[in-house]
Amino acid sequence: MQSFPYEPYRETLPPGQYAYTSGFPAMMRNLSPTYTIPTEPVFLDHLLMNLEKTIIVVTTNGTLEGKLTGVAIDHIQLTVRNLNHHIRYQHIVYYSGKP
Repeated sequence: MQSFPYEPYRETLPPGQYAYTSGFPAMMRNLSPTYTIPTEPVFLDHLLMNLEKTIIVVTTNGTLEGKLTGVAIDHIQLTVRNLNHHIRYQHIVYYSGKP
């Protein structure tokens, strides 16, 4: 079995389920501690392979270039000049790596 540098994230972010972290207020954990959403596993895998790299993300609202600092089951975190942008997958048209 081939090992990838993003392999540890598979247990942290199981496909289709996401649980609130203990850092969320108790009210949020009680209202909806877990939920399921449709996923695109290949797209998620490709994003995880680019974690901590600079990428260009084209969204329905424009283009951002920054470091991919987070990949969750429902969004990515792109850091641009020390500002974190949380972008939902449904708003991503495409992304590309930066040479």
